[in-house]
Amino acid sequence: MKIKKLNILLLCGLQIGLLTLNLHAAPSDDFGRLFSRPNERKSLDILRQNQKLKVIKPEDNIATAPENIAPPQLPAPVTLQGYVKRSDGTSTLWINNKAVQENSAVDEVQIGKLQSQTGTTQAMDGLNVKIPANGKQIRLKAGQVYLPETNQIRELKTVEKAKRLNLEETGVIANDEQLQP
Repeated sequence: MKIKKLNILLLCGLQIGLLTLNLHAAPSDDFGRLFSRPNERKSLDILRQNQKLKVIKPEDNIATAPENIAPPQLPAPVTLQGYVKRSDGTSTLWINNKAVQENSAVDEVQIGKLQSQTGTTQAMDGLNVKIPANGKQIRLKAGQVYLPETNQIRELKTVEKAKRLNLEETGVIANDEQLQP
């Protein structure tokens, strides 16, 4: 019981103290300005009144583009033939028929780190590739080709088949039937 009365008295004393503190912290009317001396305030007012307005002409804003800028040179198609993951965590990647390490550059493209994501049905491994010429960042899986001209990712088998069919149509590569007597 004594503890309860003591807590009530402490609470009342604390509230009275806070009320008197609020009365002393009330803002006064003589707060003033940043520069409280009248001569400084007067000189700033004169400077502000005599300042010339800056006029912006629309013709000045238009920057003339240099006429001889060539478009960025797109790299050759980027092909991820495959990769090997080692138990120590490093990986070797075969890109455009060259063995490269992760986080390196080859054929004007920056190779990222091989990432594996386990989905609900199957594992989805992919490689992040950045093309500095057009600023694109893509994700390739093993057996895929990125074609920068068309900005498409296609399967390597379909691209090779289309090339072979095109060569057969132009007569560069003969069919097996034509080779037999």
